[in-house]
Amino acid sequence: TGKTFLTKLILAEIRRTQGIALAVASSGIAATLLPGSRTAHSTFKLPLDLAKTDTPICNISNSSEQAEVFRRCKLIVWDECTMAHRGDLEALDKSLRDIKDSTVPMGGITLLLSGDFRQTLPVIPKGNTADTVPSAEFSHTLLALGEAKTPCDEKGNIAIDSLCTIVDMPSDLTNAVFPDLQANYHNMDWIGQRAILAPKNTTVNHINDQMLKIIPRDDFIYKSIDTTPDPEDVINYPIEVLNSLEPPGLPPHILKLKVGAPIMLIRNLVPPKQCNGTRLIVKSLSPNLIEATIITGCGRGNVVLIPRMHLFPSAADLPFTFR
Repeated sequence: TGKTFLTKLILAEIRRTQGIALAVASSGIAATLLPGSRTAHSTFKLPLDLAKTDTPICNISNSSEQAEVFRRCKLIVWDECTMAHRGDLEALDKSLRDIKDSTVPMGGITLLLSGDFRQTLPVIPKGNTADTVPSAEFSHTLLALGEAKTPCDEKGNIAIDSLCTIVDMPSDLTNAVFPDLQANYHNMDWIGQRAILAPKNTTVNHINDQMLKIIPRDDFIYKSIDTTPDPEDVINYPIEVLNSLEPPGLPPHILKLKVGAPIMLIRNLVPPKQCNGTRLIVKSLSPNLIEATIITGCGRGNVVLIPRMHLFPSAADLPFTFR
């Protein structure tokens, strides 16, 4: 559609005249497509848990250097905006009005929202349709299937075989997406063109175990070191309980890897080359370090080192905190 080309042209025109134009995206991968772009959460310091915030606001001080950048900013481009919760836009609007001491929307800064409004609704943890629908603007056609408005045959079935490959078992899916994996797992181009998405972590873990068994290398096992910052929680929630938890956004307690296995980053490490969603192939494994080759994005072909690090669940519905 030329969306990225047009956005780059607009950004270049403003920056050519020494104007400030900020480019952000709802995901790390999308942020790699625009020059000078970062994730919206990183740029605007958006609250991580919008579901528990009645009046969301960005964590930006009026006296900070970042606030001064916004005062001089002429344009903000927000790519893949359909993936953002409406609370993100509300928080940005309140913050920009406060920073620029203005009553007009977004403090008078031009905001360009781009994305496919038929593509993706924002993810609302444990939400239903009533939670998801108000959080984004989208085409009514997108919900036609879920509302049973799509034409069906005399038995009430909707034909989807023209849109996808239907399989009966997960093993059939892996064979269809990764045929002859044992002979091709070392091919960076071949692996980079294939991926399997699943709605639940249990399904992901099952498919991963199946795929790792096919790769003819030895397993390397990493175990997380789970702790709670509150001394009282140590008594109430022992290590065994923490190890059994699998909150979204965190790897399992026992992580099995092999040299040659494809992996994906779940954190923004060194944008734009190493960001959330970047895919890599494991090159070597050691107790506290993973050496891998990037196979997607602008850093494709680069060899990087991923160290052991602290991870905190950002959206876990738990009565305590842990890392």
